[in-house]
Amino acid sequence: MIRPSFSQSDAGFRPVATAASREWSVWLGLLFGLLVIAGALGGCGDDEKIVATDEPEWHTALAPEYTLRAIWGVHSAEFFTVGEQGTLRRFANNEWTHWQFDYSKNMRGVWGIDGDHVVAVGESGIYFFDGDSWLLQHAGTSADLLGVWGTAWDNIYVVGVAGTLLHYDGEQWQQQDIGTDANFYSVWGDGPDDVFVSGSAGTILHFDGADWTPQTTGTDLALDCIWGFSGTDVYAVGTLGTIVHYDGDSWEIEASGTSERLWAVRGLPGGYPVAVGANGAFLQRTETGWESGEIDPGRSLYGLWDDTDSALLMVGYNGLVMRLTDPAWHVLNRGRTHWLQDVWGSDCGRIYAVGKQGVVLQSAGIGWQDIAPDRVGVDYTGIWGLTDDDFFVVASGGYIARYLDGRPWSEWQLQSGANLEDVWGSGPADVFAVGADGTVVHFDGTDWEVMDSSVATSLSAVHGTGPHDVYAVGLSGTIIHFDGNVWRQRDSGVNSRLNGIRCLANGEKIIVGNGGVALHNKPGDGIVWYPEETGTVFSLYAITGDGRGIAWAAGFNGGVARYDGQSWEVLATGSHDRFDAIHVGPCGEVHVAGGWGAILRYGY
Repeated sequence: MIRPSFSQSDAGFRPVATAASREWSVWLGLLFGLLVIAGALGGCGDDEKIVATDEPEWHTALAPEYTLRAIWGVHSAEFFTVGEQGTLRRFANNEWTHWQFDYSKNMRGVWGIDGDHVVAVGESGIYFFDGDSWLLQHAGTSADLLGVWGTAWDNIYVVGVAGTLLHYDGEQWQQQDIGTDANFYSVWGDGPDDVFVSGSAGTILHFDGADWTPQTTGTDLALDCIWGFSGTDVYAVGTLGTIVHYDGDSWEIEASGTSERLWAVRGLPGGYPVAVGANGAFLQRTETGWESGEIDPGRSLYGLWDDTDSALLMVGYNGLVMRLTDPAWHVLNRGRTHWLQDVWGSDCGRIYAVGKQGVVLQSAGIGWQDIAPDRVGVDYTGIWGLTDDDFFVVASGGYIARYLDGRPWSEWQLQSGANLEDVWGSGPADVFAVGADGTVVHFDGTDWEVMDSSVATSLSAVHGTGPHDVYAVGLSGTIIHFDGNVWRQRDSGVNSRLNGIRCLANGEKIIVGNGGVALHNKPGDGIVWYPEETGTVFSLYAITGDGRGIAWAAGFNGGVARYDGQSWEVLATGSHDRFDAIHVGPCGEVHVAGGWGAILRYGY
């Protein structure tokens, strides 16, 4: 059974272990294991031997960074963030505490009155925080909830899809009668009798303490956020850079200077309002209008909060948290922009992972550092080598690079510009890379040569036993084989996308693909591939193997399956993230990598 990342008790949801505590537990486990082994080796005569019985477990080697959608603070050094995959975090005393609710449900809004009274909302419902744990509220709706605001703990508003507008009076939740089924994205007010709600199709409603009244905004575009300095100075922002302003009498459209979607608006302490949005859009209002700029281009910015005094907090894509205190931005959590596509290592201590946004990570057990070439605009998809001092990476746009320790990266670019997906070789002068539109290229130690692959379908993976026995797989059940002279297509018997292939030391070859597909070819089978049950219907994106004929496959929803030479077994990783890569090292440790920059290690 998949282990959840929270425990449930009568008190509610408790925080998961921090990264620091997990790291200590790993080191203590390793120390204990070494002491046990030392005791066993030190025994003599008929002394009873001590045998380690601990089973290998999954450990977080690099924690995922989920996109954050909203932020609310007690002050600029203590605040809460919510985001994708049911994640919620608190920053206090310079430390992060992490909770995760339903992984398949995103959290979208957060608000509170102090550190012991906080409410968070999302696709999984409403949660109250009491300073220690989170309790799920029974609000009488199953609608996705997208925004929350209030004036006191007995006066809270929550908005969501299909006209959902809820009010909490300190005892119970009640649906407000508003006469519309518009999607509501945001709620804000200047007091209990002066509340605004914004949503789809330019919708804005106003509450005067008695009734909810629709207001004319002059736009039919979605308004994702609403906020104001007062009830007579309110801003709403949304799709295609839309900004509207309310002066207490009417709404007026203001030119933003951008077509990016704006996700949040807030007052810059001591100055004019600012708005943030897609692709790093950062707009600031001046006396003459809105000035358009960027912060962290390419990364969407989703949430703002200010302390009304000296600080502005901002959250965004893949865990980004920044704090503006005049005159500079302070990055509290950098997050990561890369999703990892491949993982590899040739010894027992060093692991490499490559991914999107041009990242090549290296770990020697003491943290991760990016050693990527100085190359802009590439997504790395594959890595392979013979040693840690000599390996290749491939990427989008036909980019190939070779790392030789102590030398600058050697770089190549295919004239076709075809995206490359994987790389493998039998030696430094016999390397194959495969990719889009049937692309296969070969490296002879000096140059890369384009080969006739015999197919035009895109290829996902390549592996072999030597220069005269190489396989590549791809879309629509494609299998091709190289015998040292020519590539020939083989019949897979399936039409599924094939994502990975591994040639095991015992002569068996295994292919994995979408829908949990596994195809086997054993010595004596000739060119025929036989399907076998993997025990999962989730897509498998990568496969690896060790010297004993054991294979490991990784895929969707945190799935990892192990093949022992006879049958497949699905292993519980405790994760629901997508894993696009898997590698087993010479010492038996398994690493998986994938979505949100996550890396897990299976071992002691």
